[in-house]
Amino acid sequence: MKKVLIGLVVVVVALGGVFYYLASNLDSILKQVIESEGSSTLGTDVRVDSVALDLRGGTATINGFTVANPDGFSDADMIRFDELHVALDLASIGSDVIRINTIRSTNPYARFELQGTRSNIQAIRDRFPPASSEPPAESSGPAPVIALDDLTINGIQGTLQSDQLPRAVDVNFGNVQVTNVEGTPDVLAQQIARSIMAQLAGNARDALEEVASGAVEAEIRNRVNEATDDVRNRVDEELQNADPEVREAAEALRDRLGF
Repeated sequence: MKKVLIGLVVVVVALGGVFYYLASNLDSILKQVIESEGSSTLGTDVRVDSVALDLRGGTATINGFTVANPDGFSDADMIRFDELHVALDLASIGSDVIRINTIRSTNPYARFELQGTRSNIQAIRDRFPPASSEPPAESSGPAPVIALDDLTINGIQGTLQSDQLPRAVDVNFGNVQVTNVEGTPDVLAQQIARSIMAQLAGNARDALEEVASGAVEAEIRNRVNEATDDVRNRVDEELQNADPEVREAAEALRDRLGF
């Protein structure tokens, strides 16, 4: 009987040690899960500096979240957040559907690279099947079902790099929002990623058209100015060889025309 009691004590102590280890290492465990699952879903490296989990408050703060460019593009980060703040509905933990109330970002950044007709964002989008081909999420399976009420990313600063532009330019990619999505972790991750990438692609396309149009206008202005300078220089050369009366009349006319 004594040996049994000792054995039970050993088991309890061991379990306590396991629970203590898990509780004290939840942040690092969650960090590893985000990096592993994120990289698997997007097909490119996902990195996180740190995670701060507040179980009592139902919040998690993800610091230094980055998504690398896919293969075939530059070594720069494609997406970067200084911070992602997640608010969880604690009352939903014991229910069939775990609910995330909000996800908010701090200092979001995105990089859009276009090589010919293919972009880095499209390379990521190609990994996801059309929404209509997804199997419906089931709440009775072994994987938990998670619902996200609202993910909002405002004021995305970014960089445009394209063979249509003489150089990379800094732009504002606007805002991205994903609302009312639900599914198993894998399905939910694909839904969120697909929606974000689609909106980013649209915002980047609009920004590229605006920047390219401005670049063309600037090029036209530069060429007109160069042509005007060339004509002015030729006129000056001709006037140097003209009679004083002709030169005086021509200069008066040029002053009136602002030439």
